[in-house]
Amino acid sequence: MAPLWYTTRATGEVALALLTATVALGVAGVARFTTPRWPRLVTSGLHRNLSLMAVAFLAGHILTALLDTYAPVGWSAAVLPFSSAYRPFWLGLGTLAFDLLLAVVATSLLRARLRYRSWRAVHWTAYAAWPLALWHGLGTGTDGRLPWLLAIDAVCVLCVLAAVIWRLSVAVPASRRQAVAAASAVFVLATVVFVAVGPLQPGWARRAGTPVALLGHGSVQQTGTAAGTRTAAGGTSAASLTSATFAGGIAQSGSTQNTTVTVTADTQGSPHQHIVITLHGASGQGGGIALSSGRVSVSVAGGGGAADIYQGPVTSLSGDQVGAVLTGPSGQRVPVRVRLAISGGHVTGRLELTPGGDG
Repeated sequence: MAPLWYTTRATGEVALALLTATVALGVAGVARFTTPRWPRLVTSGLHRNLSLMAVAFLAGHILTALLDTYAPVGWSAAVLPFSSAYRPFWLGLGTLAFDLLLAVVATSLLRARLRYRSWRAVHWTAYAAWPLALWHGLGTGTDGRLPWLLAIDAVCVLCVLAAVIWRLSVAVPASRRQAVAAASAVFVLATVVFVAVGPLQPGWARRAGTPVALLGHGSVQQTGTAAGTRTAAGGTSAASLTSATFAGGIAQSGSTQNTTVTVTADTQGSPHQHIVITLHGASGQGGGIALSSGRVSVSVAGGGGAADIYQGPVTSLSGDQVGAVLTGPSGQRVPVRVRLAISGGHVTGRLELTPGGDG
């Protein structure tokens, strides 16, 4: 993965943690908590500063996501919900959260000119940004199965839930407690069910709206045994990458100086292998490309409907041959050579394993 991808994920997680702290403090009413040791100026300032830090990290998260050319997010998707070509619904939830936070910032800057009721209404509506951001991360993240990321999300939910329980016990009338408690329980249950039937299941990337050209780049499942082999869900062994002929299509986008060529193809025979080759560089006068970077990904159909991912950087481009070193699901390195025959928008060729790998 590229540095921008790591930066996007890191800033997103930090923004979620800061937003969680902001929401928890606000829901619990800590901003109005006052003692001689902790005057209201201090508690209100903490709440406000956490909010500003969350917005700052969120801005960094959005900027790096837009600058990363791996996924076609689109600049308009930063403010227009559900307009992206990449996982539009789940990305749109994040956009809605960002728009709500922008409304809070704008009304806070104009608070002296607004009626208190108007400002308060916008402020409370913005609390919806937190569940939207949480579900955005769960649905959009390509590494959502990692236990430590799921643990972060669980801690965030528990923090807000604890704040709600505290607020119910000290400030909410008895007539409203049952309704608020029921709504909180439904949200937690819905989130758990969604994670179980969505991101944790094979094929989530396709169902979430990932463009077909990127499906081969999905994150691999965790590797396991001491021998270095991986056991897929259901107990079947990982499928092996094999040499095979293939057929598919080729597409080109971008400018002359910044061209992206994407080859998507499927092999013949068994096991089925889905190949995605992405090349970046400047267009050559003869119709080729002066390679600056590239990536090859092969998704091998395994047992139980799962797929094993082999992916890695392009190491050479010579005429119609692409060389790459792929990393398999158990960490093994597999050198490959891809021979291409291009005719218009159609491509055929052969994927070949080359000597020298450990897998």
